[in-house]
This record gives sequence, C-alpha cells and structure tokens, in this order.
Amino acid sequence: MLKRAVLVLTLAALPAQAQMLEVEPYAGSEERQGDRIEEAFGTSQRVTGFADGAVLAEPFEGRVSLRRYENPPEKSTLEILENYRQALEAEGLVIDWTCTSRSECGNQSDGGWRGRNGMNLGIGSDVRYLTGTMTFEGAVVHVSVGVETKNHYVQVLQADAMATGQVTVTDAEAMAAAIDAEGRIALDNIYFDFGSALLLPESDAALSEIGRLLADRPDLQVYVVGHTDSVGTLEANLALSRDRAQAVVTALETRFAVAGGRAVPAGVGPLAPVASNGTDAGRALNRRVEIVAR
Repeated sequence: MLKRAVLVLTLAALPAQAQMLEVEPYAGSEERQGDRIEEAFGTSQRVTGFADGAVLAEPFEGRVSLRRYENPPEKSTLEILENYRQALEAEGLVIDWTCTSRSECGNQSDGGWRGRNGMNLGIGSDVRYLTGTMTFEGAVVHVSVGVETKNHYVQVLQADAMATGQVTVTDAEAMAAAIDAEGRIALDNIYFDFGSALLLPESDAALSEIGRLLADRPDLQVYVVGHTDSVGTLEANLALSRDRAQAVVTALETRFAVAGGRAVPAGVGPLAPVASNGTDAGRALNRRVEIVAR
C-alpha cells in the first residue's frame, strides 16, 4: 500500500514573500536540518537530463528550497519516489524527466550534481530522480526529487508570480517616436516562461503593437534583440536570448501579419546590460526585448 506524500501549501519561512509551494516529506522521513537551503532570492540549477556523458541543467534564479531527508527504514527508493510522483502529479506537476540508476542519471559524471543542484546522491547504483513543472499562486514552479538508499532530496524552485497591471503597453505611435529619436526601443511587456523561449499570452498586446508599427511604416525593417541577465553561463544566456528573439519574430510573422524578413532575430545574452546585475531590480531591467531599426 503506497503512503502518499502530501503537498502542503503554506507560508514558507521567507521574508516579505507570498506563499511558496511546500512539499511534505515521505512519511517517517527525518529532515537533516543542517542541509536545508531556503533563499528568498537565490540561484541554483535544475537537472533536466543526461546525454553523451554530459549533465543537462537549467539555470534558475528566484526562490530556492532544498531539503535533505533520511529515508525511513526498509523503504525502497522506488516506493519513496513513486509516492512523491503520485502526490505531485495529483497537484498538476508535469514530469519533464526521470532516471532510475546512476548510469542513467549521470549524477557522478561531468562534475556531478552537487555543485549544480545541491543533491549528493552518492556513488551507489540505486539512484532515482524525477523533475517536473507546475504552477502555484500564478508562478511557475519546478519540483525535483532525488532518492538514494539512505537519503532523499526535495528541491523546489519557484519563480515570482508576474505582477499584473504594472505596465502600460507601449503603442505603435510611441514605438515609432522612440525609434525615430534613438533608433531602438526596449519592451518590458513581452513575457516568457522562466528559463525558456515560450511566449506567454500576456505578450500579445505588445506583439500586436509591433505588428501595427510595421504595418504603418512599410519601409521600416528591424532587428528583434533578446537580452538576459548574467545568471547562468554565457553560452546558455546567449542561446536563450536568440531563442526568445526568434520566438518573437515567429509570432509576428505567423500571428500578426508581419512579412518574412522584415524582423530579424538576434540575441546578445547579458552583453549589453542597462543596469547592474548585482541587484534584483537591475537583473529585471536587463531581461528585455528590444526593437532596433536596421
């Protein structure tokens, strides 16, 4: 009989923050308090795969929680992981990746996992892991569970919920005036899933105005330039910024009647900041999409 882990939605011990998703441990587990990590705003990585001898991991910044538990006696790694899976999927978690052995997980390869996500799953072959994504309180949440014979870890990475009603969509006339004056305009109302190039529906108003700008000015051709903050590797941020710029161009061409070739995607990652990457506010300003006349 499976004893299901339970999701408990409570106020986490984070200052001046809204609710954070909290996962109750498997029944009978004992937390190792000295290994707990709770950060209101921190950085980590989520392990999402292992291929060709390399660990695949996504950089993350936001609310970070990592807890380590001693397994209850005589409970298999399979039973523990499956209990978490059932409880999490019942609350809407979509599994992104699982692995069921050290060789399949790669937790001792390519520098290991500990420096990436804080999980030290040892060198034994009996290792199991799952990671997935869900939403909670309007925020994107990644939950990962790693289990070995003596201990298991639960990692929760929760992005801040997007504030609404804080940005007035820049209209086509304002975009045109800015491009005439400075040759560019930065848009902070184009939204993506955290760490991905998936455009969110809240971006449609801004995309529509870009489409109207290009319709009103048939001779105008532009670059769509993606920018990121400096969290994570340069290579990952360059790739992410290019993918996001391409997503904007694809949306303009397929959904907002912009002819192919009028908008050209480019990504510069963190190489052209407009503020310090040493503060939350600065990083938020650096994550942007710009329209540049060409």
